[in-house]
Amino acid sequence: MEISVFKTDYLTEMAELFVQNFKCLRSGIPLVPDVLENTGRVTQLLSRWLASCPGLVALDHGKVVGYLGWYRVDGFRGTDRKAAYCPEWGHAAAATAKAEIYRALYHTAAEQWFAAGCQTHALTLLAQDTAAEKVWFWNGFGLTVVDAIRPMQPPEISAASGLQFRKATLEDVPALVELEAEHAQHYQQPPVLMMAYAPKDAATLTEFMNEPANSLWLALAGKKAVGYMRFEASNETAILDTSDNITITGAFIRPECRGRKAGAALLSAAIQDYADQGYQRCSVNFESFNPEAAGFWMRYFEPVCLSVIRVPEKSPLSA
Repeated sequence: MEISVFKTDYLTEMAELFVQNFKCLRSGIPLVPDVLENTGRVTQLLSRWLASCPGLVALDHGKVVGYLGWYRVDGFRGTDRKAAYCPEWGHAAAATAKAEIYRALYHTAAEQWFAAGCQTHALTLLAQDTAAEKVWFWNGFGLTVVDAIRPMQPPEISAASGLQFRKATLEDVPALVELEAEHAQHYQQPPVLMMAYAPKDAATLTEFMNEPANSLWLALAGKKAVGYMRFEASNETAILDTSDNITITGAFIRPECRGRKAGAALLSAAIQDYADQGYQRCSVNFESFNPEAAGFWMRYFEPVCLSVIRVPEKSPLSA
């Protein structure tokens, strides 16, 4: 097996390889849209990428059996680290020798990432590919973010005790600002320990709510807002980026109201509303190391992508 650099001549074979793997995902989870089951569309993605991003191919007697490309990302996930990141469509390997192919690609890529000053290595895998999961796990990568989907049937839940639920209006912005601040603080506490993010202010929330497809849903104890869930019609994950997909981009329930079915009731009400508008699926992404998030979302959603990260002990930062 030979490891070489991206070339235009390889694009069609690379795309065909990804589509083979993507079809395996869709055979297990038909709800995943077929947006990247088209070789021509994947070829276009890879072609645009080729002009500005580096990458490698694995060749067996001149035939493409694997590839791995990446973006260089400064300030990765809000840290001061530079990362090499490969999206779900930016890599693939033939099923017959997946472990061997990925190991060889990563061996060469890691050398280039180190030379480019990347202190973090990251990529997104298609879910249900246990062979790929195993090889990256054995290369020192750990799960970080999960992308998941569900159909538009509202989950069946028992009544949430003592709480009410409704879509937020612009009059609710002050209460949402408070919840946003508490949500941001939650991410910084153990065991999550994420980098701080700036909670959305009143102007940002107002602008968000004025977009027709966007919505925020509130849980209330009496007149007091105790939780929210945020929905918008966009998705950064390419395999889910379709006009009939609605995405949850934030959710928070105050600690004293957890365990009262508030999150499930918010989800159920919003799902019904978006189903009535014609949306076909709902997606969410969450950090696997956030116990409240992982425990909740995995009850109602099925993973379709797994993002993994390695922070090498020896990095350009410490070289």
